[in-house]
Amino acid sequence: ENRLLSSGAAVRSNVDLEMTTEQDTNVTLLVHQVKPPFLDGRVSFSKIREAVPTVRDATSDFAKMAREGSATLRHLRENKDKHAMRQKFWELGGTRMGDAVGI
Repeated sequence: ENRLLSSGAAVRSNVDLEMTTEQDTNVTLLVHQVKPPFLDGRVSFSKIREAVPTVRDATSDFAKMAREGSATLRHLRENKDKHAMRQKFWELGGTRMGDAVGI
């Protein structure tokens, strides 16, 4: 309760909690702030200003392999690039070769 009040997400008011059978009423809860204050972005609760590195040892074999990628992945990317260049080669519209051929 104290944390809700100090964050500003709740407001203290006097409510009669003693209910009798003669006086059964519905209580409506009005929420003014749906997003909690620590997610607003107005206040920074962290003392760290720069990003924390996720890899502890950047020179480890595992980190190097993740950064460079595997030989299979490199081979696939090269083939994809070659295929893209081959497709662009056959697109002659708007080029000098296309003008010469009459496309």
